[in-house]
Amino acid sequence: MIPRSVAKHVLLIGPDHKDHRGGIGAVIGNHKDQYEVFNFIPSFKPYKNNLSKSLYFIRQFIRISIQLTMNRDIRIVHIHSSKGGSLYRKLLVACLAKFIFRKKTINHIHTGNLERFYDGSRPLGKKLIRYFLRLNDATITVSDSLKDYCERVFQLRSVYKINNMVSFFANYPTGVTIDKKDRVNLLYLGLIDKHKGIFDLLTVLAENKTLLAGKVKLFVGGNGQVARLQEIIATYHLEGLAEYAGWVTGARKHQLLETADVFVLPSYYEGIPMAILEAMSYAKPVIATRVGGIPELVQQDINGYLITPGDHPALLEALMCYVNDRSTIGRHGACSAGMAKNYGPEKIMPQLAAIYTTLL
Repeated sequence: MIPRSVAKHVLLIGPDHKDHRGGIGAVIGNHKDQYEVFNFIPSFKPYKNNLSKSLYFIRQFIRISIQLTMNRDIRIVHIHSSKGGSLYRKLLVACLAKFIFRKKTINHIHTGNLERFYDGSRPLGKKLIRYFLRLNDATITVSDSLKDYCERVFQLRSVYKINNMVSFFANYPTGVTIDKKDRVNLLYLGLIDKHKGIFDLLTVLAENKTLLAGKVKLFVGGNGQVARLQEIIATYHLEGLAEYAGWVTGARKHQLLETADVFVLPSYYEGIPMAILEAMSYAKPVIATRVGGIPELVQQDINGYLITPGDHPALLEALMCYVNDRSTIGRHGACSAGMAKNYGPEKIMPQLAAIYTTLL
């Protein structure tokens, strides 16, 4: 818990944690109850068109200005950023906080794709990215690999690695054997997009229908390219192997996590995915890729399997390991549950409080 004596001096800025559609909103939602005073102004909502998003940000930018004018207790602006538009919006917030109101700023970077975004930007974009990253008084990353990248490429000082946080932990005894049914339930939660690897997963199901029929069932929860997902399921007659569950929250999300046997996220890039952390807290084995901070969460044949992005044979092999040996599900799941406890509030919040205290 961040005590009132510290929390009252901090204003947090980031995507709205209410009805969020992404990992940063989930992180902020998990954090909010850990502040005795939670000063927060959302900077983004997932409206369908860019005009609505821009108008919302302008309104919120004015709110931030008013808050910094009226609340004299605020001394630190804690900015949660990603890439693309998120980064450029937060550059404006950081400039406002530092140059107009003379506040300390923290840039909390959540993207696992900063290197690709920076390398693919035009010269002006690269200049703005460098300026924003170097502008802040402290930087928080969610993985060791991102911390190393920021220090090495941008020569940032005062970079701290703080894990993302989960608050639910399964009461899962070590050594449980799962052999309760013929079918292994797979679960994918996240953005439905090729960079998340969901279409690789569907391709593996389609190419191995005969082998996998009756043995696995994939449940997909998320938003994004839903029409493409449903088209693939219909075109390749995968109704018995895959089901779209919609954008899931609350009780439905809890139900899916409870009834899943294995969580799958074959992404091409990531930071520290909240979806994997949540699955681990529900004592689920994880099949994922060796990208970003995922190897910090998933250890090969300890609590899951790691593959190379786009490697369909390896993905199939990992699936079959759980199909052919159900005891592995219980063993890996128990390890996930134990490892997830390192990402609880009692581990994470003191680290965050220490950064605030240093800046105050």
